[in-house]
Amino acid sequence: MSSDDISRRQTPAAAGAPADWRARIAANLRRASAQRVRALFEEINPHLVGDKAFEERWTRERRDAAVLVPILDRPEGARVLLTVRSPDMPSHAGQISFPGGRVHPEDSGPVAAALREAEEEVNIKPHEVEVIGALGVHYGGLGFAVTPVVGIVDPSADIKPCPREVAEVFEVPLDFFADLSNHALEERRHQGVSYRMFAAPYERYHIWGLTAGILRTLAETLRDEDPAAP
Repeated sequence: MSSDDISRRQTPAAAGAPADWRARIAANLRRASAQRVRALFEEINPHLVGDKAFEERWTRERRDAAVLVPILDRPEGARVLLTVRSPDMPSHAGQISFPGGRVHPEDSGPVAAALREAEEEVNIKPHEVEVIGALGVHYGGLGFAVTPVVGIVDPSADIKPCPREVAEVFEVPLDFFADLSNHALEERRHQGVSYRMFAAPYERYHIWGLTAGILRTLAETLRDEDPAAP
């Protein structure tokens, strides 16, 4: 399947990504630091601030991982590539995610891991990615500490999913995620504790959890004002 076969959606957004989105993301990565990721979580979950037992549930068995946040600069506008995990995967089956996985000992770091996984899962070659930088670490279920690596992907890349890991690939306009009104909150429970997490429903795709949190953080880099400024 070529990149032309990927589902491309044309939903407009009320407040889209700026024309200089490439430069803005690169310049504003500081807004998406680990501290800002933490602050966002605390803003939507004030009842969990200082709850050491809750934090230990997520971090006691930290496993470093990385994902590629692939952005394609298409003629119709910038688009974010996402995947639907295979229903046969042992964890997070059928969920929407970015290409990624654990950082292996042979990887030089999160960037190398993200590029390796992107090639394995959706056939994006490392030389087809211009790495802009990394967002702050996001904590997911099962103890994963995930570094999101933002990269501009050559739009001519022959994107095709590995059937064993990926059931589907699709694209969403960057404009959609840049509009904060498209980001919602959902109530979840983890080991008996209630908490809120981000979601970004898009047409028939329910984007939620870690992936939606990363997209919400990415949106911080596209804003005119600095939310972390005093």
